[in-house]
Amino acid sequence: MKKLLFETNWMASQPVFYNEKTGLASHVINDVIDFTNLEFHPEGFNNYLDFGYSILEQTPVQDVKFLRHSSRIFQDETGKLEVEYLDDPIEQWLDYKLSENDVIDLIRERVQRWERSVKGEIVLPLSGGYDSRLLAWCIEDKSKVRTFTYGISENQSDSYEVVHARKLSEIFGFQWEQIPLGDFHQYIDDWDHLYGASTHAHGMYHIEFYNKILNIISGGNPFLSGIFGDVWAGSTFPPVISSHHEMINLGYTHGLNADINASRFSPSFELRKLFLQENREQIKSENWRVIIQIRLKIILISYLLRVPKLFGFSPWSPFLDIDVCMAMLNLPPERKQDRLWQKEFFQKVGLDLESMNLQASQKNTLDLQALRRIPVKPLDASLLGELIQPDYVMRINRNLLKVSPNKRDRVLSGLLNVRMVGGALRRLGFTDLPDMQLRAYNAYIVLLPIQKLLYKRNLG
Repeated sequence: MKKLLFETNWMASQPVFYNEKTGLASHVINDVIDFTNLEFHPEGFNNYLDFGYSILEQTPVQDVKFLRHSSRIFQDETGKLEVEYLDDPIEQWLDYKLSENDVIDLIRERVQRWERSVKGEIVLPLSGGYDSRLLAWCIEDKSKVRTFTYGISENQSDSYEVVHARKLSEIFGFQWEQIPLGDFHQYIDDWDHLYGASTHAHGMYHIEFYNKILNIISGGNPFLSGIFGDVWAGSTFPPVISSHHEMINLGYTHGLNADINASRFSPSFELRKLFLQENREQIKSENWRVIIQIRLKIILISYLLRVPKLFGFSPWSPFLDIDVCMAMLNLPPERKQDRLWQKEFFQKVGLDLESMNLQASQKNTLDLQALRRIPVKPLDASLLGELIQPDYVMRINRNLLKVSPNKRDRVLSGLLNVRMVGGALRRLGFTDLPDMQLRAYNAYIVLLPIQKLLYKRNLG
């Protein structure tokens, strides 16, 4: 008789990892890896480098996979695992359409129903962006809400997120606090314990954020999240792709990846080719490409709910409900462009912060701040050398640890800011010191989980 171990929802928002050889299954990838017999899956490893996270049901580790959306995993009497793919529930909602006003009403009704079902102070991470702004408007009893915000600019108090969240909290009468960040490199090991080599190590700032919130409130609070709201609302329009080489354009990596050409594994794209073949009709549809993008990136994005849950919060979002998501997704494309339907709504209800002439910085230097506060240790080029070209690793280390510019860097930085000259230099591949550091940092956080895998293997 088969025993049901796990089942995923229509997005697989809570990932499930399993080892085909050992029969282990868990929400935590490290629970299912056999470190003493560690082998790497060539294509899974290369895809991980290219995207910065695991895709297409395959991790970088041989025999370790993850469930896609709408799936079940069973175990028989012998311990063997069996995966069952269920019908995709999206098919039933492809033509679900509501007016803009009805979409807003649906979201508000869903939020207030959840609000009535929970007890205690509601925690709302408030960025001042459209998603948290809409959720703040939807809440009926504003006195129950505690809002927290972190900034990402050099002066965090001047950050767009902080300035807008402070203004929203004044409008709604929320109890609001800014949470300073910058020491999150101390949580690298904690991140690795949770996510291992399933995704890059870039979410430690959330661990720092919720750690500091718990010093202010008692914990166990209901937690309202705007996860995915921007995607359904029209923040991204994934391009049409015709080749497996273009799949990276659906990945929405934001540059948080490593150079696949530095891999010692031969390039292989069989998983990507198979995926494109099986989804060739869906990829022609703009709305389907949005859904595919979310599902493709779910191993990474899921941390936005998993981290607060780790700290004892009870996270919930209306943007995980399939009817809400599809109603938003099916709004007319011209109304979703630049999220016009939401802009006009905020103008109507007095929440058009963009017209209030609020002075704020939109520059993101949070990673650079963290590097100055807690410098990271260099990657081990020798250890990684069995998987990655050592000169690539050493170049990452040089650029990452280069804190003070030399004379060449200062001259180059000046030229890059000269009109016409700067554009030509960038086209030739020249970048200023912060850009060099950020590129190196992005590659670093992708390779670090792989390095930790190798350390664990060697210790075993």
